Amino acid sequence: MRTRLGLVALIVLVAGPLIAQDSTRAPCRESACLVTFDWSNGSTPPDPDRRYGAPTDLESAFRARLTEAGYRITNSLPASTTITLRLTPQTRALCDTMEGMNPDYSCHTVARATILFSGGDPNAKPITRIDVTPRCRDPKLSITMAQFGQYGGDLVVYSLAPDPKPARPSAKC
Repeated sequence: MRTRLGLVALIVLVAGPLIAQDSTRAPCRESACLVTFDWSNGSTPPDPDRRYGAPTDLESAFRARLTEAGYRITNSLPASTTITLRLTPQTRALCDTMEGMNPDYSCHTVARATILFSGGDPNAKPITRIDVTPRCRDPKLSITMAQFGQYGGDLVVYSLAPDPKPARPSAKC
């Protein structure tokens, strides 16, 4: 009898932290997370673009995707975890949809991003960064700001999903 109780106590002591780690894998489900955008040029977003859209489209699409997936997002402190998107603008993007003799590369969009997680429970396993690099079939094409925000949100949901993971999202160019 004493051996069974000891074995049950050992299982509870060993399995308890494993279960707790698994629940902390998705940080923004229980308490709200703050989402910030770092535009890597002094944190000022670029001007709206005539073809690729406004930076606010990217931000709202990212927040909407996380909210749709059940994550709690806030715009102000205090928050248990901060999600930071470090965005790298692409200043020379193709503007005209059909290339001609003199292609116009005066548009701008986002080339890539790194999503970082900070804060949260100090005892939990840290969440690794997520690199967002959309690839289009044609290397001259780029995705819009809203599509980039959607894709970034899809990658966060995919990366934090428990096993077995769903299919990896792809950028729609």
